[in-house]
Amino acid sequence: MYTNRIYQKSPVPIQNGLLSCRALIRKILREGKNQSTLLSDIQKNEFDVSAMGSFVDTQLTHTLTQATKHVPFYKHAMVSPVHKIADFPIISKADIRENGDNFLADNHRGVIVSGATSGTTGTPLVIKQNMTSVVREQAFVARHLEWAGFKSGDKRAWIRGDMIVPLSQKEGPFWRYSWFENMIMLSSFHMSPNNLQGYIDAMVNYGTQIIQAYPSSIVTLAKHLDIHDQYYSGNLKSIVTSSESLSQEDKQLIEKRFGCIVFDWYGLFERVAAIGSCEHGRYHILSDYSHVELIDIGDGRHEIIGTNFNNSLQPLIRYRTGDHVYLSNETACPCGRVFPVIDRIEGRIGDYLLGEDGQKVHILNHIPKGVTGLIATQFIQNEPKSIEVQAVVNRDLFDEQQEHILIANTKERLGQSMDVFVTIVEQIQKTKNGKTRQAICRVKDA
Repeated sequence: MYTNRIYQKSPVPIQNGLLSCRALIRKILREGKNQSTLLSDIQKNEFDVSAMGSFVDTQLTHTLTQATKHVPFYKHAMVSPVHKIADFPIISKADIRENGDNFLADNHRGVIVSGATSGTTGTPLVIKQNMTSVVREQAFVARHLEWAGFKSGDKRAWIRGDMIVPLSQKEGPFWRYSWFENMIMLSSFHMSPNNLQGYIDAMVNYGTQIIQAYPSSIVTLAKHLDIHDQYYSGNLKSIVTSSESLSQEDKQLIEKRFGCIVFDWYGLFERVAAIGSCEHGRYHILSDYSHVELIDIGDGRHEIIGTNFNNSLQPLIRYRTGDHVYLSNETACPCGRVFPVIDRIEGRIGDYLLGEDGQKVHILNHIPKGVTGLIATQFIQNEPKSIEVQAVVNRDLFDEQQEHILIANTKERLGQSMDVFVTIVEQIQKTKNGKTRQAICRVKDA
């Protein structure tokens, strides 16, 4: 909606109204009796080993039955619900891309919602789900928000991957209001150094009680406070972060400067794993969300292999996430919840580029969308106003027109004054850990 010309050209009050109506529709679709019933059920699991075991067994059996009876890929794999989960093949993103609709259940009914993974390699993966899956996801998110102290009616701030105002707008305010959610929504694309104090003042003046943010966005504000030896002057209950990796150092800085606990959330659009931190700072694998296997890959790291419970349209069994965790020596947490404890997550790196006004832009996964023939991308910035897009392409599909679309998408995110050029490469450079960075910024003091 944010890139819609009607929205962008509308006066601020109309934009607030459009945001609020959109939020109301989403609230009606996502919340209701089914969501509240599931929320009540999973809340019973938190402190009860028996309730947890029974719930998990039921969910895993349902997923295996649905997959083997109604999903072509698993029918062809010659496995059945009576097999142990270890008998199922481990799958990856490549398997889903190659097999397409063979991962979709043939007994689905109703609306299908498509979404894409974060695409840190430059190649987002499209995942499909039904509305039941959307509702179930919201129940788990709501439970974690309750861990963070959220109560109905609390005022929230939202600083995530939404371009709340057009990138071409150079004067504030860079935020709008969603009335039905009691939420101030702030653009994460306009966080240049000169604008940061305005963001902080806007949240304080609104009376924000809980902030939901990308780690990169809230860390930017925390560092601004730190540089000026300031502390957030409002009264926050908590800050909830998700969608990017959060280092322990950054978490401590945020908590120091904002004066509250950070509740971090790890999840994937594939719905195969979720990890949430509690009020004691421990990370818990939410074992009633999905079935998680931790495969030892050495150096103390374990890869997350997940089986989703909450998407009967596209049930994924033993899906290789590519993300890693480090195990904890603790077998229990002071919070009393029965979820397994891990030490830390080594997942998505918060890479960034510098936009035309010097702002750090971390949200780059939308740039490759809609470009035909694009296999993978990596953004390299050696100068403040120049971006090289290294691209692995299918040369039969990626032509001059597609290159222009890729350049236009990049400028849409970083600014029209940026010099953007595309370099075709055979493969994208990987890190020592075998991961592909989305962006490499070599600008000094960035």
